Amino acid sequence: MHLDFAGLIDKFGPLDLAALITFWTAWLVMTVWIERESNKRPSVHILMMRHRYSWMQEMAARDVRIFDSAILNGIQQSTAFFGSTTLLAIGGIFAIIGKPELILSAGGGILPDNTVQAIQIEMLMVLGITSFTFLKFAWSNRLFSYCAIVMAAVPNDGKTEEGRRIATRAARLNCYAARSFNRGLRGIYYSLTAMAWVIGPEALIVATIMTTTTLARREFFSRSRQALLDD
Repeated sequence: MHLDFAGLIDKFGPLDLAALITFWTAWLVMTVWIERESNKRPSVHILMMRHRYSWMQEMAARDVRIFDSAILNGIQQSTAFFGSTTLLAIGGIFAIIGKPELILSAGGGILPDNTVQAIQIEMLMVLGITSFTFLKFAWSNRLFSYCAIVMAAVPNDGKTEEGRRIATRAARLNCYAARSFNRGLRGIYYSLTAMAWVIGPEALIVATIMTTTTLARREFFSRSRQALLDD
């Protein structure tokens, strides 16, 4: 695949640059906003992190911990599912980059007058985001494995100082794994958003606004968040 970057400058104008700045800024701002510790208006992600710490402390105090290991196993299966699905998506994107004419023929009348190389550049960005997403899911799966091992290291009498200390370590690993998993989920949201660039920079801006609004609502203004706060 040969890309004439000099020739692509004419195809990507100031509006494309503005769309890309909007896209990457929105993703970065949402990540910082969601993961920021705040007592004033914490996100669902932060509220769940607090519950994860409580979970590990309760786990340490239990005599039988099969229930806890079953929950962790279910969560880990989710990371494996999303990771394998993302890997399949990467293969599909590679196929599209190899035959971008399929997009042009399928989107006749909808897509702008793009060159084949312009579509390849746009899909390369989607490929990069999807690859990042896969790595986040893979690392999350690994961290949940570490968490399971540390949970197994909690002594039978988990109410001791040592037991609580090990449970706190498990909670940290659990939260780190959840953070990577949530970043992977946001990667899926924004990889789908990035595909709108094929239609045009205007579509990318609109899709970015819609995706960011959806994420903000679910993390800060949803009923599920209120359920976590209700006594």
